[in-house]
Amino acid sequence: MIIPHHMSGKTVAILGLGRSGMSACSALLAAGAICFIHDDQMIPDKIPSAASAAPPEQWPWQDLDALVISPGIPSLYPTPHPAAAKARANDIPIISDIELFMQSNIAARVIGITGTNGKSTTTALITHIINQCGMSACAGGNIGMPVMALDDPGADGVIVLELSSYQLEITPSLRLDAAAILNITPDHLDRHGGWAGYKAAKASIAHAVTTPKTLIIGDDDSCGEIAEAFPQFAVKIDPAIVAARLSNMDLPPSLYGRHNLMNIATAMLICDALSLDVSTWDAVLTSFHGLAHRMEWLGECDGVQFINDSKATNGMAAAKALASYPMIYWIVGGQMKDDSLGEAMQVLDHVRYAFTIGEQAEACATMLTPHVSVETCHSIEKATRSAFAIAQKDQLAKSAGADSATILLSPAAASFDQFNNFEHRGNVFRQVVNSILGETKSVELAHV
Repeated sequence: MIIPHHMSGKTVAILGLGRSGMSACSALLAAGAICFIHDDQMIPDKIPSAASAAPPEQWPWQDLDALVISPGIPSLYPTPHPAAAKARANDIPIISDIELFMQSNIAARVIGITGTNGKSTTTALITHIINQCGMSACAGGNIGMPVMALDDPGADGVIVLELSSYQLEITPSLRLDAAAILNITPDHLDRHGGWAGYKAAKASIAHAVTTPKTLIIGDDDSCGEIAEAFPQFAVKIDPAIVAARLSNMDLPPSLYGRHNLMNIATAMLICDALSLDVSTWDAVLTSFHGLAHRMEWLGECDGVQFINDSKATNGMAAAKALASYPMIYWIVGGQMKDDSLGEAMQVLDHVRYAFTIGEQAEACATMLTPHVSVETCHSIEKATRSAFAIAQKDQLAKSAGADSATILLSPAAASFDQFNNFEHRGNVFRQVVNSILGETKSVELAHV
C-alpha cells in the first residue's frame, strides 16, 4: 500500500466507493487522516470502522482539506456532482487518487500512458517488458490495481500508470519520468465540455515530463500539435521503423494489427527514454499474452477463430480490429456513441457478414446493410452462434490454403444497455464461445 503521510491529520471526503475510492480511503486512514465517505449508488460490504459513512450534506465542509473523487463521477461537465460543485465553491481541492499517489514521495520511477485507444495494452506491454529485463515493475491507475493499493518497488523499480482523461484533469501534481500519448480521437466529449476540453485533458500529461526526449507521441493530427508545442521533450512514433525491426518476428495474436505496431513502438521508445537495455525484443514480445477483452484470442475450430475485443467501445477502436484480420464475421452494436460506428464504417473490406446486437441493433443494421450482409440478432449468444454457423459453412466451401475466418466481437459501442460493463460483455461472449467449442469437440469425439 502507498501511504500518503502528508495527509496525516487532514480531513478528507471521498466520493465514490469503487476500487479506487476504497483503496484511497484505506491509504488515508493508514496515514492518520480523518475520512468521510459516500457513494450515491452502492455501499461496500466492508467499510473501515475508522471512516465515517455519511452523505455530503453531513460532511464537515468547513474542515475539509480535499475531496477525493472517483474518475467516473463528473466534477465539472456535463453537470458537476453536487458535492463537487460545493467543493469548488468553497475552494476545496478536488483531486484523484493519482494525485494522492503523486504527493506520496514514491521512490520508483513512474511512467504515464494515455490516449483514446490502446492505453491498457501498451501499459501492460511496457510492464511485461521491464519485468522481463529483470527489473521490478507493476501497473496501476486505470488498469489493474488502484494506485494506492500498489507497493512501491523502490528506486530500482518502475510503476506504469494508465491514465484516463478523467484522471488527468484532477491530478495537478502529475510528474513522470516518461510519458506517452498514443492517439487522440473524439471520446467522452460530454465529460470535458467538448473536443477542445478533451484534447486539453489528454495534452496535460505533456506538462508532467521534465527530461528531454521522454514524451512519446502518436502520429495523428492532435498528437502532432502537442509534439510541436513540446519540441524539446517529444519523440514522434514512426510505425515504419518499428515494422522493419519486427519484420522477422512471429508476434502473438494479442499484438496483431497496425495499431499494435504503435503500441510496440511506444514500448520501445519508453525503454529508450529510461535507458533500458532489452537484449532480445523477439523474446519479450512473443511472450506477451495480452489482456482480456482486447483482441483476445479465445480459440479455434474448423478454421474459424474467435476474437474477444469487447473493450472496443467506439468506432475508432473497432476500426483497428477490423483492419487486422482478412475475413471477418463481425459482432457489433450496443449503445453507440455520438459518432455512431465512426471510422469502423471506413474499413469494411474484410467484413464478410455483420451480426448486430444491443438496443441499437436495428439502427446499426440499417447503417451496415448497404455495405455488407447483416443479420439483426440482439443477443450475443444468437449473434455468435449465427456467425459460427455461417463462417463454418463458408470455410467448408473454400479451397485449402485460403484465409481463415474470424468471428470478431468488436462492438464499437458501449455495453450498458445489456451488461454491467465491457468486461461483463466479453465474459458472456467467452462463455458462448466455450460452449460452442465444447459442443463441437463432443461431436468430433462422437464420430471417432
